[in-house]
Order: sequence, then C-alpha cells, then structure tokens
Amino acid sequence: MNFRSLVAGAALAVSALTAQAGPVLVMQAVGGVDLNNLLIGQKFQVEIIIHGDTQGEIDSGFSGGGDVFGAEPLLDGSASYGTVKQFIEWTLDPSLFIIDLEALQAGSGVLTSAETCLISNLQNYGCGFTSGPLTYTVRDPNRLPEPASLALTGLALLGLGALRRRAA
Repeated sequence: MNFRSLVAGAALAVSALTAQAGPVLVMQAVGGVDLNNLLIGQKFQVEIIIHGDTQGEIDSGFSGGGDVFGAEPLLDGSASYGTVKQFIEWTLDPSLFIIDLEALQAGSGVLTSAETCLISNLQNYGCGFTSGPLTYTVRDPNRLPEPASLALTGLALLGLGALRRRAA
C-alpha cells in the first residue's frame, strides 16, 4: 500500500465522520388510525415528518411541497402543503405537513411523497426527497354480510333440510 492510498483512505474516513447526514422524511398515519382496516368513506390523516440530523438546523419557511402519489385504490385527498410550523428546529419539532384523505374504493395500495423541497437556515437540501411507502387497505362494509343475515340464512337452510327429511 503506497502513501497516496493511505492519505486518500484517511481523508475519506475523516470526511465520513465529520459529514452530517441530511434530513429524512417519514410518512405515518395520524391519531392511531389502522391503515390496514380502513372503510370506504372513512376520512383520515397522514403526516409527512422530517427528521433533521443537524443540531440547530431550523426550518427556514420554504419546506414542504411535493407530490403524493401511488394512491391506488383511489383516495380523495387535500394536502396542506408547506411548513406547518415555520422557524422550528427540526430536531425538536419535526412536523412537516399533513394530508387529509378519504377512502373512496376498496382494495390495497401504497402512498408515497416525492419531490419535496427542504431548505433550512444552514443549507438548501434541494428537492426530490421522498417519504413512504405507506401501505393501506380499504374494505367495503356493504360487501360483508351481517351476522343476523347469516343466521337467518342458516336457519332457512336447516328448515329446508328438516322438511326434506320429513318428506322422505
């Protein structure tokens, strides 16, 4: 191993140790909503939060934006894009924005945000941040038979069976 390789390796190790990781976006349901058991017509909220890894890094008021995509089956959504709480330190209050959604169709799907822009008092991270994917399942309550209907159907079948037995 020559001297150049040692210097390059040492420089790489030092830069890796001193470099601060960029922020990370995470998407999650608000208020303990079970995204695997949504019903058609149910309204719920999803929050996209930012975790800043830089001490003292403060939202400069231009964060947020971006698109939310991948919602299949169809969800009706209105997003309050933009920073919920401007000028807040990311490590103390990581809220970024909340999306209000309503389940319109039964099925399973994925929610993801993309092209979100992040700017702080220390630096401009640019756009293209993605959060998610967040999976969800929507059920149609009208497709599930009620227990009383099932019981009546069972009694009718038992009655028909008893009549047939008597006749034989």
